[in-house]
Amino acid sequence: MSNAAPPRHAARNSGYERGPARPKDEFPLTGRTSSGDETGVIPAFLIDMALHAAIGVTAWYLAPGTTAVLYGILAWLSASFLHRTVIQHLTRTTIGKCRYGLRLRHADGTYPSTWQLTAQWFRGGWSCFDLFDSAR
Repeated sequence: MSNAAPPRHAARNSGYERGPARPKDEFPLTGRTSSGDETGVIPAFLIDMALHAAIGVTAWYLAPGTTAVLYGILAWLSASFLHRTVIQHLTRTTIGKCRYGLRLRHADGTYPSTWQLTAQWFRGGWSCFDLFDSAR
C-alpha cells in the first residue's frame, strides 16, 4: 500500500473540463458588467483618457526647461501604460471602468493576461495612427 499523493496534474484537473480554445490573437472584449451590459464604455474611456492626460499635463507644467513637453508626453504614455496594463491586470478594472462597474473579459468569462493587455494597449496606440492615415 502506497501513501503517495496523486500526481499534481491529476489533482489539479480532476473534474474540470476545458471549453473550446480561444484563438491566440483574440482581442479581449470591451468592458462588461456582470449582467453583460456595456453601458458606460465611452464615458469610462473618456475618464481614463482625462486621467492620463492630466498626469502628462502636470508633468509638463512641473518640468523645467525646454524638455518639459518631452517629460509631459513620457508621463502621459507611462501613466496610460501602467494604468491600462499593470493596474487593470491586478484590479480587473481601471478607474473609469470602475465608475460604471465594467470589467474587461473574454467571451468565455476569463480575464486577459498582462501580456494580452499590453498587446491591446499597443494596438490601441497603433489604431490612432490608422485613424490619422485614413483621414487623408
